[in-house]
Amino acid sequence: MTPRERIVAAIAHRETDYVPYIIPIDPVVIERLNNHYGSDQWRRRIHSFSQAVGVNWGAARQEGTRQWTDAFGVVWEDAPGAGAWHSVDVPLKQPTLEGYEFPELLPDDELERMRQTFSGEHDRYRVAGLGMLFFERAWALRGMENILMDFVLHPEFAHELFERLMQMHIELIDRLATLPIDGIRFGDDFGGQRGLIMGTPIWREFLKPRLAWMYGRAHEHGLDVWIHSCGDNSPIIGDLIEIGVDVFNPFQPEAQDVYAMNRDWGEQIAFEGGIGTQELLPRATPGAIRTEVERLCHEIGSGGGFIISPTKPIMPDVPTENAVACVEAILEQAGH
Repeated sequence: MTPRERIVAAIAHRETDYVPYIIPIDPVVIERLNNHYGSDQWRRRIHSFSQAVGVNWGAARQEGTRQWTDAFGVVWEDAPGAGAWHSVDVPLKQPTLEGYEFPELLPDDELERMRQTFSGEHDRYRVAGLGMLFFERAWALRGMENILMDFVLHPEFAHELFERLMQMHIELIDRLATLPIDGIRFGDDFGGQRGLIMGTPIWREFLKPRLAWMYGRAHEHGLDVWIHSCGDNSPIIGDLIEIGVDVFNPFQPEAQDVYAMNRDWGEQIAFEGGIGTQELLPRATPGAIRTEVERLCHEIGSGGGFIISPTKPIMPDVPTENAVACVEAILEQAGH
């Protein structure tokens, strides 16, 4: 089977001879692993199952600072050494869209760039990314506290904002569908460590109907729907299945019981992730990591419907011996 065929089989809940995998690793950890193995040849053992390219939402960096402005007018600041950023200024300071113009994303030249990237990847599963463009874009435009208050204090504005973001997505999905791709990965963090950030009733009123339109549009084009949503999404996993999600990522064990989720919903949705990067990788022993990878592959991977992966890139807080244990356990179950 080709790498693409293995991913397609996993999504369709068809069992293959091993569980397909994705192993994202922070560059700092890659360098440490190069030192551990004595060269970078270990990376050749890792098979590449998918090719992902995201829609760019632009960045104009302010010279001499850690700040940059995206295409929507949000000002961000990089956190030194953390590989992360936070917003420092938002364009929608009041609950109104009056006077605000949404940017034109995915111009012809970028669409062509994506087409060229995907065109030579026939053996790999090809997925286009739409990240930080719906709920995350709403809080980026308004600020997290403001958008959460808008749900209650300014619901008409909140509906208007999410309606406009949905229309933007429909336009982007139609353009992405002209590319030689297999699926679209939508990126929105709905969950916290204990439940949804905005609460289940609000998610169902403001987000769910519009997500259903977006996911439905992707399906109309014959594309699989992947979503990335960090945190505890267990209260809405049934809703996500109802509105057409095919693959759920990152499937974080620290925020939800992944084995219970699989028992309850695993026949109706595929999962990607499962290897905890908050607790397991940085704090467990190498032996415990190997045991957990084996359990995930056996209990969740049996029968298809699972792509095993760390829930986030293996980060610098993970000891080298733990990173080695994770990589080796994943590769060994695949015979690589």
